[in-house]
Amino acid sequence: MSPDTIEGFCPRCNCVVTAEVRATASGNPTTDLFEALPDGEDGLRRVRYSLAFCRKCEGVFLYRSSNTEPSELPLEEMLYPRSTEPLATGIPALIRRPHESAVSCFETANYEPCVIMCRKTLEAMCQALGETSGTLQARLRRLRDAGVVEARLCGWADELRIVGNDAAHDLLLNISKEDARDCLDFVNTILIYVFTLDKKFQEFKNRRRAVPDP
Repeated sequence: MSPDTIEGFCPRCNCVVTAEVRATASGNPTTDLFEALPDGEDGLRRVRYSLAFCRKCEGVFLYRSSNTEPSELPLEEMLYPRSTEPLATGIPALIRRPHESAVSCFETANYEPCVIMCRKTLEAMCQALGETSGTLQARLRRLRDAGVVEARLCGWADELRIVGNDAAHDLLLNISKEDARDCLDFVNTILIYVFTLDKKFQEFKNRRRAVPDP
């Protein structure tokens, strides 16, 4: 990809296309980019935003890119169009990487790899929560029993685990677009509950305790 073009999945053309960059701008890195920093990296260069148009249908793309410091690793993201919603803030980088791969697979119509990467996202979630040994099924059950993941969400996660296993091992299995999208939606919901909503609720309770009685 040259500075004057970007590649992305065009939903109107239903394929990966080369889009022509017609305008650029730069800005400081935002909080979500710092959250995606790989281990060992200290910061980010300024972010380049590119406005591009599909050469086939004139569909619009908005893309951003930066490089980490000190290793100059690229961080790139298609901001628009998106087939799925981005992850909420507060999700550890360990989890963001497989999740971004799952989203990328979905947006390029690779639905079996998408659900496999959804399963890997759950493995990363378990690791981030301190469960690093045993099968994924056993780790999810321990998180459920400890009250870290609510029982119903743990049931969703276990079903996603099974779908990911089937996608990896069943050569005759066909994963539909709808199934892959549902897998992404369920993974997103689990992550939001574990890493975002629960933290917000604890902060809410702490604020309430700090309010003096009338």
